[in-house]
Amino acid sequence: MSRVRHIENQFYDKFIELAHEVACSAEVFYAIASDYPAQKYRIPEVKDYEVKCDAITRETLTLLENSFITPFDREDINMLVRELDHIADGMDNVSARFDLYDISEMRPEAIHMADLTLRATKELEELFRHFENFKKDPVVREKMHTVGTIEDEGDTVSRQGLANIFREHNDAVEVLKWKSLLDTMENTVDSCKGVANVVRSVLMKNA
Repeated sequence: MSRVRHIENQFYDKFIELAHEVACSAEVFYAIASDYPAQKYRIPEVKDYEVKCDAITRETLTLLENSFITPFDREDINMLVRELDHIADGMDNVSARFDLYDISEMRPEAIHMADLTLRATKELEELFRHFENFKKDPVVREKMHTVGTIEDEGDTVSRQGLANIFREHNDAVEVLKWKSLLDTMENTVDSCKGVANVVRSVLMKNA
């Protein structure tokens, strides 16, 4: 294997590693939301994954700083790993707030948003397993478009969820709690689309 190919492979391996950890975190995140409060004890696991993702992000950015050769634009590599890391940060923020806000019962909209996060991260994980051949592999475009569709669904679920909360609650504190949670969950799904948008940029620049 040539030195250039070896360096390029290191980047693709890091994308796969980071996307895998994000998807694993999403599995725990969904388990917590879908079976709350029984699975509340697993909240620290989400933090553990967030720490792992931070470490992989730092390693990838260090590799980027020290590499003269990169598989595509440095800016896009930087944005890809940061957007992936933002997904892990979002899940950590939400799960920590379940405890901080003393949530006693999970709303169905939150469960739905956690499911969308899981679905989107699984799609991204598969995307990055094919990303090395992004110029030719149709799976990359397919998964990119699917993530966009999931994000659109997330916008609808979030808006409807907020409408339901405002309609059902007279308690301003509860309204503020759930608005904060759903906003952060929506931002997390938005970060999944952010990754897909960077992938689209890479495809366009290298067409």
